[in-house]
Amino acid sequence: MRPLFRAVRQWRFYYEPLVEVLVYRDALLHNLNVFRSRYRPVGVAPVLKSNAYGHGLVLVAKILDIEKPPFLCVDSYFEALVLRNEGIASPILIIGYTALENIVRSRLRNVAFAIISLDELKRLATGLRARTKIHLKVDTGMHRHGIAPEEIDEALELIRRTPHIELEGVYSHLADADTKDSRLTRTQIERWNGIAAKVRRAFPHVSHLHIAATTGSFHSPKIDANVLRLGIGLYGMNVSLEKLDLHPALKMRTRITSLRLLHRGEKVGYNATFTARRDMIVASIPAGYTEGIDRRLSNVGALTVRGIPCRIVGRVSMNITSLDVSAVPGIKLDDEVVVVSRNPTDPNSTQNMARQCKTIPYELLVHIPAQLRRRVVQGD
Repeated sequence: MRPLFRAVRQWRFYYEPLVEVLVYRDALLHNLNVFRSRYRPVGVAPVLKSNAYGHGLVLVAKILDIEKPPFLCVDSYFEALVLRNEGIASPILIIGYTALENIVRSRLRNVAFAIISLDELKRLATGLRARTKIHLKVDTGMHRHGIAPEEIDEALELIRRTPHIELEGVYSHLADADTKDSRLTRTQIERWNGIAAKVRRAFPHVSHLHIAATTGSFHSPKIDANVLRLGIGLYGMNVSLEKLDLHPALKMRTRITSLRLLHRGEKVGYNATFTARRDMIVASIPAGYTEGIDRRLSNVGALTVRGIPCRIVGRVSMNITSLDVSAVPGIKLDDEVVVVSRNPTDPNSTQNMARQCKTIPYELLVHIPAQLRRRVVQGD
């Protein structure tokens, strides 16, 4: 009944959104298969935290569920609840911290919890009343979360003595994997390989060992692991030390809602930060920093109209951005404006906007708000 109810509700409350996010199924599956084929036989576990890096948690999970991944990574218990509520059947790893009371009370099936310290493991051992799957995090050099290498023996022995704990996996995280010839990465891999060997001896049937994420995938041949966690690479951002054929999976678009002639010497937007040096046509769009257009793009960024880059003029506002569209012939109301482009060479590709903002693509993607309508499409 739930799908029928949702279909009726969607029909009754249908509206045409002013801002829309398109998620490309073929791009996601292509990127997944690039890593699958390149690093076979290592399994690939997609990372869906932070609303699937802005792409839409449930939409992406539904695309990947039929691919039978080793597990899906989420950050929070809430995200796992959402996926199970939406019928996602794949195993799930909650890779962020979960409060002990939520672990103890959980009735979610085939969900494993990350355990990030020896103290947490001890509390879990005394608090559990039902068999629970965990992935034990080991600190190999990131120094944020994880059991210290010298605590491994104690942790493994505690797990062995606690029948309610099922050690499904052990994992770590590389701190400097995107730096070529990183000494820290070499040290972490050496530590990890020693720990992995110890875990295999103590628990021969442990299912998952994983340390590499997208940036660390390049090092997979040197790592004793059977899974890599695929985050930003799944969505088409090439951050590996290798040049991979990845396809950006997200496009964001809106429309022109206002056109006006701006005369030379006139100003635009808050604090009058832009002054026209010539007569120009300025368009406004119903998207600003609330909708994910970073305020640092004010007066320097550009969005595209009919493939033509149009400079952002004035400050990016909360829900409005202004563009110089003088170069677009026959410009008119309701013309489409591409806010985030899938073309890596466009000034409004995620990578190029991140460079202009002096940040990383991750930050821009996860700031695309969840309330914007997302729609799965196949190809352009």
